[in-house]
Amino acid sequence: MALPEAWLESRYALVHGEDSDGRRAAVEAWKAVHVDPEWEVFSFTVCAEGCPWAEVLNALRESAPLGADRVVLVPQADNLLEKASTLPPAVKAALQAPLPGTRLLLVARGALSAGSGKILGAKPFSEWTQQGRVLKVGGLDPKEAAGWVEATAAAMGLGLDPGVAARIAARLGGNPGILRRTLEVLGLLTDGRNISLAHVDQATFRLGEQNLFAWTKAWQGGAIPAGLQTLRLALEDDPSSGGPLMLLGQARREVERLCRLAEARRLGQKGADLAAALGLNPRQAFLLDGYVRVLGRIGPEGALRLLSLVNQTDLDLKGQSLSRSPTPLVNLTVALCRAWAP
Repeated sequence: MALPEAWLESRYALVHGEDSDGRRAAVEAWKAVHVDPEWEVFSFTVCAEGCPWAEVLNALRESAPLGADRVVLVPQADNLLEKASTLPPAVKAALQAPLPGTRLLLVARGALSAGSGKILGAKPFSEWTQQGRVLKVGGLDPKEAAGWVEATAAAMGLGLDPGVAARIAARLGGNPGILRRTLEVLGLLTDGRNISLAHVDQATFRLGEQNLFAWTKAWQGGAIPAGLQTLRLALEDDPSSGGPLMLLGQARREVERLCRLAEARRLGQKGADLAAALGLNPRQAFLLDGYVRVLGRIGPEGALRLLSLVNQTDLDLKGQSLSRSPTPLVNLTVALCRAWAP
């Protein structure tokens, strides 16, 4: 993804949009420009998710080593950017006239609006937009989405039968992150074979209006509300087994790969050996980075806890536990969302 130079060079900047992959790439690119690796430990601050504005201002006011700027990253600023009217005067002043020797990147996981009374429609963010300091990620034009799917699949080493790219784009829309994760799931499903229309339909059951891997997309994007909503729809469609077991099978495959990665690392395996330990063929090796990121977040103990939760849920679905309550499925959904959150 080519990023605008004006945005990359902005000392105070904002990135927003639903494309988690695009957000992550943008944040890393901005950090590469603004964070001095030699002084990162002493000058770079990452605020807590959902933090108040007071924490952001305090982080900006912390002293930095002589000659280095204080750089502050707010990784989930959605709660800070809900309404223009909620901006405290001290915050608005700091955003309009940045504190000397400071740099700030605000990250919103949702798409922000520039409408009347909305955050991008009022100062200082309306001025930021004019200055190129606001970047939105995601949202391919419907006419571009199918071509984007074909190009991304080729880069991943995945083969698509005629019509597959158009069907995926028609069902899922133009969010690059969702489309990319869909291709990853299809790549696992087909195990290196060309992805056909039958493969797409085989993994499809009704989940609202969008038919393909909605639950998996939700927890791989860390979206708890969407994960719980798609889980509810799956249970409504087929409360006995069908859809829920399909969901559980996808979750088990991903969690077992995390556990195999943890074991392979414990044994000192590296590079291609890690991919082989996970059962990934050469065309699926690109998926390894995602598992490494998640395992780095939750650790081997967290992976084992997830596997235990999957097993408990499996017992519940098959009627071997004392309770047939949907609670284990809800708990599993929330746990997966938190583990895979970008």
